[in-house]
Formats: sequence, C-alpha cells, structure tokens
Amino acid sequence: MKWSGQLNTETIDRVVREAGKETERSGAESESRLRFRLSLEEMLLNCREQCTEEAVFTLRMVRRGRCLAAELLLPEQYREDPAAPEDPLVRLRREWKRGTGRRKNSWLYTVSTERSFAELIRFIWNYTRPYKRWLLFVVLAQALRAAIQVIVPLISARVIISITDKATEQILLTAVILLVVNVISDVNFIFCNLAYNSVYNKTLTLLEEDLAHHALRITIQSVDRKGSGPFIQRLTQDTAQLASSLSALVDVISQFVEKIGILVAILIMDRVAFAVVAAILVLQVVIENIRTIRMKRDDQLFRNANERYTGFVNEMVRGMKDMKLADSENAFESEMVKRIREANHRRLKMWNHSAVYNLIRLLIESAGTFGFISVLVLLLVKGHIQPAEALVLFNYRSGIQLTTIQLIGAILQLIRETELSAERILAIIGGPEFPKETFGPRHLNRVEGEIRFEHVYFSYDRKYTRNPSGWVMKDMDFAIHAGETVALVGASGSGKSTILSLISKLYVASRGVVRIDGVDIRELDRETIRGHISVVTQNPYLFQMSIRDNLRLVKPDLTEDEMRDACRMASIDQDIMAKPEGYDSLIDENGVNFSGGQRQRLAIARALLKDSSVLILDEATSALDNVTQKKVWQAISAVGQSQKTVIIVAHRLSTVAGADRILMIDQGRVLDQGTHQELLARCGAYRRLYEAETESDAEQVQGRSG
Repeated sequence: MKWSGQLNTETIDRVVREAGKETERSGAESESRLRFRLSLEEMLLNCREQCTEEAVFTLRMVRRGRCLAAELLLPEQYREDPAAPEDPLVRLRREWKRGTGRRKNSWLYTVSTERSFAELIRFIWNYTRPYKRWLLFVVLAQALRAAIQVIVPLISARVIISITDKATEQILLTAVILLVVNVISDVNFIFCNLAYNSVYNKTLTLLEEDLAHHALRITIQSVDRKGSGPFIQRLTQDTAQLASSLSALVDVISQFVEKIGILVAILIMDRVAFAVVAAILVLQVVIENIRTIRMKRDDQLFRNANERYTGFVNEMVRGMKDMKLADSENAFESEMVKRIREANHRRLKMWNHSAVYNLIRLLIESAGTFGFISVLVLLLVKGHIQPAEALVLFNYRSGIQLTTIQLIGAILQLIRETELSAERILAIIGGPEFPKETFGPRHLNRVEGEIRFEHVYFSYDRKYTRNPSGWVMKDMDFAIHAGETVALVGASGSGKSTILSLISKLYVASRGVVRIDGVDIRELDRETIRGHISVVTQNPYLFQMSIRDNLRLVKPDLTEDEMRDACRMASIDQDIMAKPEGYDSLIDENGVNFSGGQRQRLAIARALLKDSSVLILDEATSALDNVTQKKVWQAISAVGQSQKTVIIVAHRLSTVAGADRILMIDQGRVLDQGTHQELLARCGAYRRLYEAETESDAEQVQGRSG
C-alpha cells in the first residue's frame, strides 16, 4: 500500500486512518495498531511544524514475513528532535528509525503481526511438558500405527497376487497375518486415544488455570475498553484449540509418515509411477499452503468479529431488564443483527476462499488420476510392469493421493489455527494489548488508614493530551487521617468515584502521588492495598452461588455466628432467614432474584466481614428505605468509632452530615472541606446543594400530604 500527499490536516487524517486499517487487516494487536497510528500522526504533525502544509510526504506499507514494515518519506528539511525530553509525544516519534537505503530522509517503523512459530511452540510445550511421558506414549503408539498402515497394503497386495496364482494355502496364511496385524492396530488405537485424552485434559486444565490467573490481573481500563467478548472466547474456544493442537499434530504427522511409507513402496515398485504421483502431490501441497495462509488471515478477522458479537450477547443478558424498561429492544436488536451479520459474513468469506482453493486442488486431483492411469497403460504396453503390479500401484495411488493432500492440509491448517490461538492467548498472558496491574514489593502488616493525595492528576484517556479539559482530576490535594470518617460530596462527574478507584488502585494517578500510611501506593503490594480496603458500590455484584459462599469469598474460614452478626448489622439477616433455604439460597446471575436494597445490604455485610482498616462506601445505601438506611448507618457509625477509616460518597447530604469531615469536590478539585455546619456557613456550592435537597424533600412531603 502507498499513500502520498501534502501535510494538511485532511490528508494527514486520511492517511493515518487508512494506515490504521492496513495494520488491522495484517492481524496486528490493537495496542500495536494504536501506537503505530499515534506515532505516525505525531511524526506528520511534527514535520508540518518544521516544514509547511504544502510539503509532500509518502508512506509505503509492505508485509515482510511476520511483520508489517512502514516507510515514511519526509521532506529533506525535516530534522530529528534533539535529546528526548520527558514528553511522551517525542518518545512516540523516536519509535521511527532512520532508513539506511538510498532514499533521503526515510523513516522506518515495524509493526509485529505474528510471533515466531518457535516461540509459539515453546509456549505450548510449557503446558504439555509435565505430561511428556504420556505424550511420548502417544508418539510411539502413532509410530506403530503408521508402520502397521504401511504393512497392511503390502499384505493386501500379497493376497491379490496369491489369489491370481490360486495359491490357497498362501492365501490363508496371509489372511491370518492380516488378522493379527489388524488386531494389534485396533488395540494400539484404543490405548493411543486414552493417552491422547489424558494429555488433552491435563494440558487444557493447566492452560485454563493460567489464563484465568492472568485474566484476573488485567487492568480495569483494559476490561472496560475490551468488554467481555475477548475473555469469553479466549478462555473457552482458544484454550480448547490450543490444548488439542499438540496431540492432534502428532496424530496427523504420524498418518503423514504412513503415507510417506506408501510412497517409498511405490518408488521401489516403479520410479516413473513415483515421479508422477510426487509431482501431483507437490503441486497440490503448494495450493494447500496458500489456502491455509489465507484461512489464517480470514480466521483472525472472523474471531475478532465473533468476539464483538459474543461480548454484545453478554451485555444483552446482563442488561435485559434495563433494556426492556427503556423500551429499547428494537435498537438493541438492530445492533445485534449488525454484529451477527458481520461475524457470519466473515465466516462465510473465510469458507468461500477455502472452497475456491479446494476446487483448484480437486481439479488437479482429477487431472492427476487421468495422467497416472495413462502412465500405467504405457508401462503395461512396454512391459515394464505386470497387470498385478499395475493393480497394486493403482490401489496405492488411490489410497494415497486424496488422503495425503487432506492430511497435508490438516497439518498446515492445524499449524495456522494453533498459531492464531496461541497468539490470542499470549496476548492476554503477556501481551501489551491486555496490560496487567502492577504492584510494588513493599508489604505493611498493619494499615492504620491514613490516605493522602498529593497534587494528583488523572485522565481516563490513554492518550497523552495537552488539553486541560482532558483531566478528570486536576491538582487534587487532601489528607484523610487514620480512624476518620470522611464524606465526599459534589455534583455528578466531579471526580468522587475516581478518588475511590485511585485509593483502591483500580486506576493509577497520571501525575502526583497517592499515599497510604505515608507510603506511595505504587510501592505497596497487592495484599497491603486490597487486603486492607473494603469497597461497597452503588450496584454491587453478587456472584451466582449461595449467599453463604458469596460471604465466604472475603473470609473462607467464616463461622456461622460471624456471618449472622455481620448480616444483622447490615439489616439483611431477617430477609435471608425468610427464604426457604436461608443462607444456602442460591443467587441468580448478578443477583436478579434480590432487590437493589438487598444486594446493597449483602455487599455491606460482605465488607464488614472483611474487617479491613479502610471502608469505602460509594452510594452504598442509595436503594434503601429511610428506616433501613438509618439502621445501616448506625452500624457503619459503630465501625467508624472502632478506629477504622470510613470514606463515604453520597448524593444525599443528610446521610453524611454526621461525618467528621466533608470534602466538597468540584471539577476534579477539592473546593472546600470541613464539618457540615462549617461548609454551610462558608461554601456557597455546598450550601446550594443542601438547599436544593431540602427543597426537594419538602416538595415530596407536600406532594404526599396533598
């Protein structure tokens, strides 16, 4: 692909967009595609600053093996930046390397589209190596099977010759030998399958466990951006494909060895016949190799489309209630149909391409059959072979030609599918497309609960931006003392929930420092942060298991008394005991058989059981009635009095009026802080929120009395 044009905004946008599509067609991971697009755009914009909009550039992109090479030709007056400052944009530009060819001011960028086959094989072997003895047994059993399959045609040929010669004793002896060989083959086949099933099952178990381990450690930003589709597909389909690949490859290769043995037999019988068979096979192998390469590219596009469809199905199931209440079934169905058609279109396109190459191969097969028969006739006429030998050669060729090509195709396709599945799994395990959470090495045995934000900036946008409006949090600076109950209030979108996510390290500050007990949160290990902080959100997730098991997630050694006490504090014990199976009652997916208030109270009970140093409540009682809410807040107040740090986010100021301190958050900053009375006296924004709430409550009371 090649693009040329002037350095104006329209051309730059068009070229960057088209180049991005080319990297997607090549199969590059989304993270690599994004970095390439950003770096290309930054190179062109920087070049325009040095030159003019009328200056001309050229971009060429060529596939080279497992990479996509981009060559950017810039005007001669463009110069590389001096020593790189800390600006991330300069670092992006430096990913382009100056070319060494004849072209002046040539810059090169390489986008990796595939991992090396050796790397993928090593990756697969890591999961199969613990069971290498079983795999060795499979290899030996398949080798024995291949040897038997080579011997059987020779014995069968001997039977034909004996029948022709009317040697009855020889016929019976050969039949007995054939029976013994077939019995050995059948027994070997059964034991081979048992060994294969064992290798497959054990490899799949290890692979799924490892993938689940890494998937649970992916950053929340990546999960939000990707959705559930990629994880569902790769945890199920790709792992199964990869687990079966090694043993399946051994199987098809052993069958291929069998066909090689038959080819050797043909060579021994007649070299001319062997040359014809080999020539036809080589031609078909070339076609089959082209087909499988094309299939891999098509399959990559199909799986990506299928991931988008699978993720949307998951959203449909989880959001079914809201979708119906919003009367948006038609709009949702339209989007669903669009994704279904895209995925099925990709699959059909993949099948159609494969069918074209299969047709070419079959035409070669038909022409080859005619050619081989013609050669046999010629050899018979010239007396080089006898009729019985011609019959054996024809049977050999009939048994080898189509099945051999099918085996070669199966091997090539299996390799391509294995590569694709391994690449997709590796992307989750260690690829830049799915970054993992990182924690420091420092561990605190005891956390007091002091939290500090020191000039913290944060943006959800992964791209660096010079636009101040891109910051969700700007120069956030405050301290929460150990054992203090602090409330965060402010308008929607002011940054309250983001503060909680930074404290629990679901997100990491773009600039500045978040400290826990005086230690930079980036230096602390996962157990120190997550083990000493409990969070209850407005819409807590309850897992599809019993109530008891949901509560045991935070405390595996939970006793009956501890469980009941926590649920009483959260005012949910009576609701649970009213159910026929009590604490053993099963929770449906996402807790749909519980009301919003019951889910919140169960989540509060779960947080209380964790007994952590810091308790965070993000609109955690929004679905409760006033009486129940009062009981729950009394329990939370008791927790606050036990020297635990409690951080509360609530829209209703009446629920947080008793907090030790209230932080008024506005547009990513702490506008003011103090007690309820202090803020009413001096903070206009807080006073307006309180007055609006009071006025709304009065209207509701008046409406009920009317």
